Parts: sequence; structure tokens; C-alpha cells
Amino acid sequence: MPIPSRWMIKASLIYMLVGFSIGALILVSKAYPAFAGMWSLLSIHIEISIFGWIIQLTMGTAYWILPRYLIRPSRGNPMLALVMVALLNLGILINVASYLDVIGSSATIVGRLFEIGAVILFIGLHWNRAVTYK
Repeated sequence: MPIPSRWMIKASLIYMLVGFSIGALILVSKAYPAFAGMWSLLSIHIEISIFGWIIQLTMGTAYWILPRYLIRPSRGNPMLALVMVALLNLGILINVASYLDVIGSSATIVGRLFEIGAVILFIGLHWNRAVTYK
């Protein structure tokens, strides 16, 4: 398994644990009104669960499993793959920090742009890999 896939899958499992924990706190707050402040973590729960866990796990697995090139490096430029991993995780962390009011709320635009950049890199790395062989 290539290194970028390993990093993405490991990071996604960490995000899954954090996302499930935050979700559990939100569920507890439904039963115990004293914990009603936990609902403020809903946007963080969604960010971590969707982008950190589901999308990252999917991208990491696809990077590993999709067809490889026959002649050049099997999965393309490995540095671009590492930039893809860094952009996605940096975007997630910027958005979480923005939701926690650690940084300004306008930083979510930067976080989303980083996440979109990671997806564009992912598409670029895989576009020519999905071909038919004769």
C-alpha cells in the first residue's frame, strides 16, 4: 500500500473516532438537558465525519486501488499525492478551528478551498489512470 494511502486511511480512522465521540456527546445532550451546549459542536461533528472520515477514507482507498500506470511511476507523482493529503487535512483543521472560533469565521473559505484543491489534485492524479488496456 502506498504511503499517501496509509496516511489517509490512518487519519480517517482517527477522524472517525473523534467524530463518533462528538456525536455521542451530542446524543447524550438530548437525554440530559444540562449538556445542551454540546449542540454547538454539530458543525464540527459534520466536518470531521464527512470530510475527515468518509471522504478521506474513500480517497485513500481509491488512490491505492485504482488502476496503475504500466510504464511510468505506477501512481503518478508521489509528491502531488502528499500535497493532496496535506491540503485535505489542513482544510479540515482550518474549518474546525474556525468553527471553534480559534480563528475568524471567514477562514472556512480558505479551508474549503484547500479541500477543493485536494479533490482537484486527486482527480488530476487519477484522470489518466482509468483507461482501458488493449
